[in-house]
Amino acid sequence: MRRCVLPLVVFAALLAPCPSPASLASAVEPLLRAYLAQRAGDLEQTLQSLREALEADPASEVIRTELARLLGGRRDYTAALGTVEEGLVLRPQSAELLLLQARLLELLERPAEALEPAREAATRGAGSEAQALAVHLLERLERPGEALAQAAAWAEQVPDSPEAQFTWGRLLAQQGNTEQGRERLRRALELAPNHRSGLRALAALEEEAGNLAAAEALYRRVIEVNPHSVEARLRLGQVLLREGAVDEAVQVFEAAERWSGGDPGLRFRLGVLLLQFDRPGEAEKVFRTMAEGHQDDSQALYLLGVSLLAQEEYAEAIEVFARIGPDDAQYSDALVRRAIALGSLQRGAEARALLEARLAEAPQDEEVLLALAGLHENAGDYRAAVELLEAYVARGEVDNARVFFTLGVLHDKLKDWRTSAEYMKRSLALRPDDAHALNYLGYTYADQGVYLEEAEGLILRALELRPQDGFITDSLGWVYFKQGRFEEAVTTLRRAVEIAPKDPVIWEHLGDALVKWGEPQQALEAYRKTLEISPDTGSAREKAEQLQ
Repeated sequence: MRRCVLPLVVFAALLAPCPSPASLASAVEPLLRAYLAQRAGDLEQTLQSLREALEADPASEVIRTELARLLGGRRDYTAALGTVEEGLVLRPQSAELLLLQARLLELLERPAEALEPAREAATRGAGSEAQALAVHLLERLERPGEALAQAAAWAEQVPDSPEAQFTWGRLLAQQGNTEQGRERLRRALELAPNHRSGLRALAALEEEAGNLAAAEALYRRVIEVNPHSVEARLRLGQVLLREGAVDEAVQVFEAAERWSGGDPGLRFRLGVLLLQFDRPGEAEKVFRTMAEGHQDDSQALYLLGVSLLAQEEYAEAIEVFARIGPDDAQYSDALVRRAIALGSLQRGAEARALLEARLAEAPQDEEVLLALAGLHENAGDYRAAVELLEAYVARGEVDNARVFFTLGVLHDKLKDWRTSAEYMKRSLALRPDDAHALNYLGYTYADQGVYLEEAEGLILRALELRPQDGFITDSLGWVYFKQGRFEEAVTTLRRAVEIAPKDPVIWEHLGDALVKWGEPQQALEAYRKTLEISPDTGSAREKAEQLQ
């Protein structure tokens, strides 16, 4: 129930400037009636009495504001706005009326019109409430630079306001300036150690930066301040999973489930996270319990099958996937996974028959199509895979970049690098920021010794998207090698083997670059490392023998 404020309105009206003693006297009586009506729960009589009081004293900001607030409270925003704007004609510099006008305009879904009075209210002394509203409106209007400037001005104007420091820090972080954003958030927490939003925002930044211990401590602090925060418990659980503390993470998720009132979605989320963090055994337990408790839960069944597949429990995975029916949303995905499990048990003919039957029913099912092509590829029948996909492309407009990417890979395996490159270009036309396609095309050019400048640009774009990818780093080193930039090639390939130390191709590339750079002994060690990882690499063996 709304708290009773009308007695304060009565006394404020008595103290406020009035045009004349007569108008003051005539305003007080309806104000008292309004107070009694509100005590009795009669909203209509309260509003009527306030209107009478306002007629007697139209310049009263206090009466007008209370009337507008009551109208807004019953969602009559248009009438409330009219009341406020009539007052602004009489008192155009009233900070409180300007702020109320801005809030009502926003409630009426007119944020562009609300911005000016919100900013004006801030300059007229309405304080943090007006500043916060102005920032919020600028964000709604998708003007991030202005929102950041407004927040910065607010924080500089009121440096001891934790809310101002928090808002400034949040926007800095959102717009890519994470270090300064982190500083502002820390300042907000110095001013208000229990600032919940500040704790959550700083924890998220630390988690994103990989500072897991700091993130863990902050999420624990959020929970301490607000035990009801299910989201903080979930994020803490996720951090614990990343730290490898699986048992504690499960306990945290179970606590979140209890605090949520037994939301099964939280248990499901735990299982998904366990799969993401390569914990299929623990995920299996979660999804098995859910599947046993809800026999018709196809999503839990599907993820149970995925968990079993990840553990190479192929026979049971096949049984689980077979329980998902044609009417279930996961049906096609389940068929694909079932085929993968059959293929892993050397039952390729069954797997292909399963997918071919599905394609006969649903020829546009691209997931099944790609899976069938993958079975042909795994069997070494690249031509059959190409024919399958190219027949599909010939039937109509294809907007799935993966179809073209897969065709590019298959033609590469068929030693047709030109056709491979053309398909990679078609894949990139649909998905320009696909780091794998960018790298594949760039490496293809580098390996053939053609279009090396273009190859370098493609691979550098891929590295921007995936800076810690050892294979893309290797591609860049190989471009430098082909360009004759051997010192840069060695530096880059050394970084690549640090990222992916168990890949024999990268070690062999490093050996080749070291030979050209004039370091035969180091090159020999690189070739030996290649052979240690992959003893059957004949090219590396020949190169090592030549250096001994």
